[in-house]
Amino acid sequence: MEDIFTTAAESLPIEQIEQIEPSDLTVSNFKKILDAILPGVRSLAFNIVICILIYVIGSKVIALIKRMLTRALNRMQAESGLSHFLESAIDIVLHIFLIFMILGQLGVNTASIVTVLGTLMLAVGMSLQGSLSNVAGGILILLMHPFRVGHYIICDYGEGTVSAIGLVYTTLTTKDNRVLTIPNGQISNCAVTDCGENPVRRLDLIAGISYDSDLLSAKKILREICEASTYVLKDREISVFVDSLSESSVDLGLFCYVESASFLAAKWEITEQIKLRFDEEGINIPFKTLELHMQKE
Repeated sequence: MEDIFTTAAESLPIEQIEQIEPSDLTVSNFKKILDAILPGVRSLAFNIVICILIYVIGSKVIALIKRMLTRALNRMQAESGLSHFLESAIDIVLHIFLIFMILGQLGVNTASIVTVLGTLMLAVGMSLQGSLSNVAGGILILLMHPFRVGHYIICDYGEGTVSAIGLVYTTLTTKDNRVLTIPNGQISNCAVTDCGENPVRRLDLIAGISYDSDLLSAKKILREICEASTYVLKDREISVFVDSLSESSVDLGLFCYVESASFLAAKWEITEQIKLRFDEEGINIPFKTLELHMQKE
């Protein structure tokens, strides 16, 4: 814009305009003033038209990019919170870029503005380094879906059912109904076991019996318990086997398949039934004993 008015000033010096008295405002002098101003006005009007075109076209391009981003996030089944955050961030960044294009067209020196904004963003980034790492971790979790809301997960910082996934924190509900809040920067950098990714889980149990108990009878009881349980999926394999021969017991292994949502309920029920049925059938469950031999002097 400075160039526009400089051109106008060079065409007719200010001193000459000031020397024109009101009585001298003839048609010829008025034409001189118009001739001095007109090039600058034309240039300014042209730049304003170009800026309007840049704004209109840029707004349509931004809207198109946002629609493409929304469709991509929907295909990725991204969480609504992440979708809203990314759409808002992209919208702000693109509009800032559009404003800089318009200012550049008007002749404004944007280099100094970029320098100030860059310094400000660097200072903010340094002060919020921990929070930004959590936000980055939250975006990765919401994009990659290592686990979802409602899944039971086990990580280095605890275990529980995922109740919420935010941009900064992930919230778990533990078995005893406590709320565990873990920063996303930490949970995204540790090993996580997702127990709810598959709708079906295998339940593994070990039951020890004494060496003088009836092995075949004990294996039959374990199979009957699984077949009678409403939690066990009957179309999946049920296996009962001798897992190991310990110092004081024969360890029988048992595995069956249950729905992930009822895993703990199935485990508790089957464990209880093993004890009750073994007691009814006279199958002894050994416990560790310690023999002391006293030597008389």
